[in-house]
Amino acid sequence: MGHKKTILCHPLFSFLVELNDQGHDLEQWMSGLNETGIEIKECGLFSKNEIEYYYKKFRMLKDNGYFKTNEHDQNLDFRMTADDVKRSLANTPQITFEVTDRCGLQCEYCGYGKFYNDYDTRDNIDMTPDTAKRLIDYMAQLWNSPLHLSHDKNIYIGFYGGEPLMNFPFIREIVDYVKKLNVVHNHFTFSITTNGLLLDKYMDFLVSNEFNMLISLDGDETGNGYRVYKNGKPAYNDIMKNIMALKSKFPSYFEEKVRFNAVLHNMNTVPRIHHFFKTTFGKFPGVSLLNTSGIAENQLESFRKLFSFIDERNYKPDEYRILEKDMFLNLPNTQKLSLFLHKENDFAFEDYNELIYLKESQTRFPIGTCMPFSKKVFITVNGKIFPCERIGHQHVLGYISPTNGVSIDFEAIAQKYTSYFLKLKKQCLSCYCWERCSQCVLSMDSIREQPVCDSFMTRETYSHDVSSCIDSIEQSPLIYGKILKKVVVE
Repeated sequence: MGHKKTILCHPLFSFLVELNDQGHDLEQWMSGLNETGIEIKECGLFSKNEIEYYYKKFRMLKDNGYFKTNEHDQNLDFRMTADDVKRSLANTPQITFEVTDRCGLQCEYCGYGKFYNDYDTRDNIDMTPDTAKRLIDYMAQLWNSPLHLSHDKNIYIGFYGGEPLMNFPFIREIVDYVKKLNVVHNHFTFSITTNGLLLDKYMDFLVSNEFNMLISLDGDETGNGYRVYKNGKPAYNDIMKNIMALKSKFPSYFEEKVRFNAVLHNMNTVPRIHHFFKTTFGKFPGVSLLNTSGIAENQLESFRKLFSFIDERNYKPDEYRILEKDMFLNLPNTQKLSLFLHKENDFAFEDYNELIYLKESQTRFPIGTCMPFSKKVFITVNGKIFPCERIGHQHVLGYISPTNGVSIDFEAIAQKYTSYFLKLKKQCLSCYCWERCSQCVLSMDSIREQPVCDSFMTRETYSHDVSSCIDSIEQSPLIYGKILKKVVVE
């Protein structure tokens, strides 16, 4: 099935595309234009200068393949194999342990809270060191095997919760265990995601072991209104006291190793988040939107009231340019432009194979689903194995148990993903945005039935999207060079 990439957002684009599709010689047509320009029905009169401007843009796009037929059904592979999955696991860049499901806070929007129904019951339990060691030993065999393709690769060992520092003995034991591993081709970096409430007790250990630290903080005191203790008492002052103590005691570590993540909701805004972190810490946080999959039916209305998103149109141009300059990839619009530039041109490559062989000859899996374990292995406190922590617990891919050790059925995983891909095949082959799709099949609530992809793009919606990206780059030309020089899309 062939598709033509088109730009229809501006009426002159649409008009020029139409003439081109009808076989007109556009250069000859342009040479016959008079100074008064042309009138397009229901769109108004356009001057010769305007037409010439959009014609140049049209020519640039056409010369770079945006109007060519793309037989993308030949590039999409809807079948995954067990070998694909096992190789991916052997080369995973990160293992993250859910150290405990206990937490000192009861955040209103917690991913394991009242809004969601796709996770295991929180029973205030801790992961045992033996569970983690079973997986580490299993992975060490893969890292030392021919399936592992890299030398001198850094692998992140992450600690997550709940609040992971509530099970500190586990962290200390696993750090010591990993340091003693006999793994030829790899070295390890430790990371932790924390709410900051126990930093005063354990910061010395985290600093001495050079942990990368991500602190969850939603900005100023008002912005942190949803981050409260279980009795409803605000936690902001206690968190800030510990963060400032860390900053004071270990200033170099704080500068180099500490990052922040702020969740966007109806009690904060991006400008306020930006101002708080810039003036308080001299840092710019990541900004996360609330997870929209796995919402309980009876909580939809309450969730909608809490949910907020970033829209460039809601800001004054000068205000947004400051945000764009300071926060860069932490803004969804920049992430979108980065993906657009990476996927929609012929000068970006996923790996050496893509560099050596023509892109057109490479096949890939449909939509934006990661190969299982290609970015992360996540283990829950119950010993369940997932490809990341944002996946609903109904999508378990393996288990760790005291009796059977690590159980991962690579063939079953491949068949599961393949069945999901095949359910979406018709939509993927009709979609115009397959090259830069970011839709994960496991985040689609209806994937087990007959799913409808929310990211599906028709010819018209794709055209508007491409035009929007090009307009954004045109309005902020400096961001184009910054993305090309500094961004790696993963």
